[in-house]
Amino acid sequence: MSFASLADFLHMGGHGLFVWSCYAITLVVLVANIVRPLRLKKRLIQQKLRALQHEAQQSVDDPGERGGGVGG
Repeated sequence: MSFASLADFLHMGGHGLFVWSCYAITLVVLVANIVRPLRLKKRLIQQKLRALQHEAQQSVDDPGERGGGVGG
């Protein structure tokens, strides 16, 4: 298929709006399928790091309370 000008190419014989909106929607979905898992992974790593830091801080603050001490 050959087009005489860029405007003809964008118009696509009257189907340009449909064609280009489909391309745009596809691009948005593809980008979302890449970005969303990366953001979720980053959030999960941050949550795990905070949990580990919290556990480490608790073990430093209260060393006698861990390990099943006497007097219970």
